[in-house]
Formats: sequence, C-alpha cells, structure tokens
Amino acid sequence: MRTSSSIRSTVFIALFAALFIVMSAIQIKVGSYVPITLQTLAVTLAGAILGPRKSFISLVIVIALTATGLPLLSGRGGLETLTGHTGGFIFAFPFCALLVGFATQALFRSEALMRNRIVAFIALFIVFELFGSFLAYVPGVPWLMHVTGLDFGKAMAAGCYPYLPGDAIKSIVAAVIVLSLKPYILRIQSSILPSKDDNNPIHTTA
Repeated sequence: MRTSSSIRSTVFIALFAALFIVMSAIQIKVGSYVPITLQTLAVTLAGAILGPRKSFISLVIVIALTATGLPLLSGRGGLETLTGHTGGFIFAFPFCALLVGFATQALFRSEALMRNRIVAFIALFIVFELFGSFLAYVPGVPWLMHVTGLDFGKAMAAGCYPYLPGDAIKSIVAAVIVLSLKPYILRIQSSILPSKDDNNPIHTTA
C-alpha cells in the first residue's frame, strides 16, 4: 500500500511540476521586467490538489532543475534566471503552494462552510488571492528593487499593479476548478497521502 501510494505521489508531483513549466511558457510581455504568465494558477492548483508538502516538493524540484541549467522557466534556465528580475517570485512559489495547500485543506474540513457553494467559492477565492498571488509579491517586489535599483513606487508599478486584475481572474478560475473537482481532489489526496502524511485528516466524502 505504501509503495503504491509513493508511486502515485511521484507521478502527481511530476505532473504538477510539468504543469508549472508549461504555464511558465505561456507569457505576455508587460514592460521590461516581469511578464504575465499562468505560473500563479499552476501554483494555486498544485497547492489545492496535491496538498501542502507535495506541492512544495513539486515546485522545489522545478527550481532545482532550473538551477542546473535546464530551460524550464519560459525557456530559460541557470542561476541567472533564478537570480534575475523575477527571482523573488520564483522562490516564493513553493511557499505559496504550501500555504494554499494548508488553507484549502482547512476549508475542506469545514462541512458548514463547504455546504454553501457561494460561501465556499468566496473563501477559496480569498485563500487563492492571499496565498497564491499576493504572497509572491512580498519577496518579489523587494527583489526586483534590489536587482534593478528601482525605488518602491516604481517597482510596484513595474512588478505588481499591472498584474492584480489578472491575479483576480486566475484566482476565480482556480476557485471554480477546485470547487467543481472537490470530490476528486479529496480522492487524489487520500490516494497519495499515507494516513499520517501532511497532517491529513480530510475525509473523502463529497
């Protein structure tokens, strides 16, 4: 049973690492520093579906492989990619997924909250906005300031403000997906997590 769970865990970790890589390649250039991508959507879905620990591992693997020079992030790789303009965001993503995972599991445990789909949708949207998007700006903007020499206001204009509407849209999409797939997500998590793994007391009833 443990071997089967480990194999499934490895497969899902690899799948979401691949999803993050693919969504990194989908980008729209905005200004000179930070492109619009679907990375935060991939991060949010990884956290919500895989749970905290395995989503964290999935994204750390991508970062580690990128550090070796593999062109996994928008066709670029190497330490210069990880320490460039978007380095603060990249290193924040595993922690974003971690917190999304913990928060989503907590929401799923609340039967009263999840019984009302509108309330559940709003709660998931807030979690995804806070931990899947806003959290990445905490290290992302200061790192952009460090690399470029921009002051805080210009760094926010270059690396935060233009992306907020897109972040909201991606959080809405993620909330719709996660709420719609909740029964399947619970089954996935129960199949890849040993009974005491990831502090996982989630029941698998829809």
